[in-house]
Amino acid sequence: MQNITNTHASIFRRGAAMVYDGLLSFAVAIVSSALTLPFSSGKGATEFSPILTIYFIIVFYIFFGWFWTHGGQTLGMRAWHIKLLKQDDRPVCWTSALIRYLLSLPMWFNWFLVIQVAGNYREIPFLSVFPNWLLFMIAVAWTVFDHIPNNWRDRVSKTKVVYLPK
Repeated sequence: MQNITNTHASIFRRGAAMVYDGLLSFAVAIVSSALTLPFSSGKGATEFSPILTIYFIIVFYIFFGWFWTHGGQTLGMRAWHIKLLKQDDRPVCWTSALIRYLLSLPMWFNWFLVIQVAGNYREIPFLSVFPNWLLFMIAVAWTVFDHIPNNWRDRVSKTKVVYLPK
């Protein structure tokens, strides 16, 4: 077991890695969507499909979970020199990755709502009741104002995001 003595990653580095990974996630969404076309049975993109939603949640869990459990870095995290580890500096297991991923979903729902409003794309029934910025701002505010440089996802999943200097 190696001892990582690096400092926690700053909110700037975390955010930059999120933007980078968001662009990669867009590419994953396009490929994943293409795989569903033969099974779409003529449904339009304006209809909400719980099965398709579950499919994408699983696809993105596999995408992020694989990176987190195989080296602790997504491509965005690698570009910004940050790494996800367990609190005791061990690599992240699939269970911790699942807990972290599920706790991150409410923050990503903000972007689903932005896409829905901007493109009049599809209505997601259970998300339409939330202000589209609330969950995202709670997660960011927690990270910025907390006295310990971990956010609530880090604490519950018993992980930490550290900065790896060059």
